[in-house]
Amino acid sequence: MLEKELTYIHNDKEYKVIINRKRMRSIRYTYKDGIFRINAPLFFVTQKQIMEGLDKYADRLIKADVRTKASANDYMYLLGNKVPLKDNGEISFTNGEVITYKDRNDLEKKLKKWFLKIVIERVRYYESKMGVKKPYAVHIKKMTTRYGSNSYETHSLSFSTILMHYTYDVIDSVIVHELAHDFIRNHSDKFYNVVYKYCPDYDRLHRRLRKGEFQ
Repeated sequence: MLEKELTYIHNDKEYKVIINRKRMRSIRYTYKDGIFRINAPLFFVTQKQIMEGLDKYADRLIKADVRTKASANDYMYLLGNKVPLKDNGEISFTNGEVITYKDRNDLEKKLKKWFLKIVIERVRYYESKMGVKKPYAVHIKKMTTRYGSNSYETHSLSFSTILMHYTYDVIDSVIVHELAHDFIRNHSDKFYNVVYKYCPDYDRLHRRLRKGEFQ
């Protein structure tokens, strides 16, 4: 993956732009915390074309960033449910599991372990369903530019902590995407045929993911 960083002036305001070149079919624009992040194909698309697209979508992206946040001082979305938070307290889940915490840092550590168990269970389910022969090691990390990754060298999958805020179907769509790389490493039509086979609603779910639609 090739990364390039530049400055972009829009409506007399300066923005940071990060362009990632990777094997993909189309250009994808996102905006968060004052930064435009653009994923673009490795070939056949010029920087001029990328920036012309940014000119077209910048206002819409900035406006869309003013949206529901995954968490705040008094709440957090977990698996699509809005959960109230206190400085210290507990979170009860429908399966009877309870997480007690002293402060926000303690909560984040415990939620990471809690979410890892959920993701491992979902990965094992789709490994069986998709016919993945060798189980993957699974990790949960804070990732700002991607939702998941598949390491061929270590045979491991990594998923972003942001996924814990979404519903199961959105989480599953990312898991299917990363497991599809077990069969096809690029993002060709054949790759997406595998994705759509096991996640027919992938496009809609991915839009929810990019738009931050947690419920």
